[in-house]
Amino acid sequence: MSHTVRRAVLVAAIGLPCPYCGRAMIEPEHSPSRDHIRSRKRRGTLGDSSNRAIVCWPCNSHKGEWSLERWANRLQRDGDQRADHVAAFLATLASAGRR
Repeated sequence: MSHTVRRAVLVAAIGLPCPYCGRAMIEPEHSPSRDHIRSRKRRGTLGDSSNRAIVCWPCNSHKGEWSLERWANRLQRDGDQRADHVAAFLATLASAGRR
């Protein structure tokens, strides 16, 4: 996927809810970014489109290299409101056969 196409995907996501927190992805505070659901460090592949999600920058930054499952557990343990959104997103991935 070319840089132009990737940028267009991010621009198209502006205003949509982040699947990790539910807040609208608006610039500059919650601008959209691409998250690798499974980081390369965790055996994810960078070119696999099923390994990518468009999420807001703060959530992507906070998740870092954690797997989505481990991050969800951490959010749940910490009482973070994003835990329910991430759990719902994981369920969506599972039902679509992406996990």
